[in-house]
Amino acid sequence: MPMLCGSIGSEPLEEDVVNGLPQSQPQPSVSELPPPPSGWGTAAAPSPKRSRGVFGVVGLVVVLVAGALAFVVTRGDEAAEARPLALSFEEGHSETYRITMTMDGGVASDLFGEMPMQTEMSQVTTWRVASVDGDGNATIEVSTSEMSGSMNGIEMPEVETAMPPVEIVVAPDGRVVSAGGLALGGAGQTQGFGFPGMSQLTPILPEDGRAVAPGDTWTQEYSQEFPYGEGSIEYVAHSRYDRNESVDGREAAVIVTEMTVPLDFTLDFGDLVEAMGEDLGAVGATGVEGFSDATITYGGGGAFTQTSFVDLEAKELLRMESAGDFDLSMEFRGVPGFEGEMSFDGTFTQDLERE
Repeated sequence: MPMLCGSIGSEPLEEDVVNGLPQSQPQPSVSELPPPPSGWGTAAAPSPKRSRGVFGVVGLVVVLVAGALAFVVTRGDEAAEARPLALSFEEGHSETYRITMTMDGGVASDLFGEMPMQTEMSQVTTWRVASVDGDGNATIEVSTSEMSGSMNGIEMPEVETAMPPVEIVVAPDGRVVSAGGLALGGAGQTQGFGFPGMSQLTPILPEDGRAVAPGDTWTQEYSQEFPYGEGSIEYVAHSRYDRNESVDGREAAVIVTEMTVPLDFTLDFGDLVEAMGEDLGAVGATGVEGFSDATITYGGGGAFTQTSFVDLEAKELLRMESAGDFDLSMEFRGVPGFEGEMSFDGTFTQDLERE
């Protein structure tokens, strides 16, 4: 279509040249132009700024609706997957685990001042179910082998330990209700490396094995029996069913527990010597008669986070990871060559892997 040049009016345009062609035809007046389409020009076109605002609001609404649908669908799936969560034990069954532990701390007393206490330890433990009572509580014999590690940079020899098996009692909800070991620094599972309370290696699950799904939480407060003196080891545990995860081809529930362990009990060496008897001689302990009136009173406590992986079908522990800190006080009485107080604090990690 030829380009119009000049002005629009009722008179003919003067002859112009466009693209080399003469233009001499008269042009129509404004009154002669065809009317605009119906509705054209009745509303202003939205400005770019307003358009962006409208699309931004629409986009936000879409995101919120999609998020709400995703939440409803996800929670619906999780609710549908709710299932009883508990440990199951069978008499005679055994499992082998490797436990590794690190500790970075220090001890202090009026007798020898302050000194660092840095340890690394690895050991293999075999858990054999000796018996199961009517409530599902299992008495488990824990045997230790292949223990090695270092203390303050000095390597310990890698030897087969001569320690006799230690009995622990584990409830279906994972509570270690009796650790059965020396509480000088840990329990039978850690052979004295650590602090009282570290024997809680199994997950803390809901009471009565009730059905739970990812996202559910629960709290357990309980006591662990301490057989060699007075008092007990107390636990306060807040747990969450975090997610499901595959572990060596098995579907596992991942349980995350925040745990505190306040300490207020007394170790009586007389009770310990009487209970262990010949076992002390079997591990080379000598001169124990001089400790018959000795006691150690514990105070302070620890706090740690434990992540456990529980086989949903077999209902057994596959793996455990924990880390935390501790600050203990110990008062010694009747101990030959040492009377007074000692403190022990630091941080630690402790992992358990099924072999």
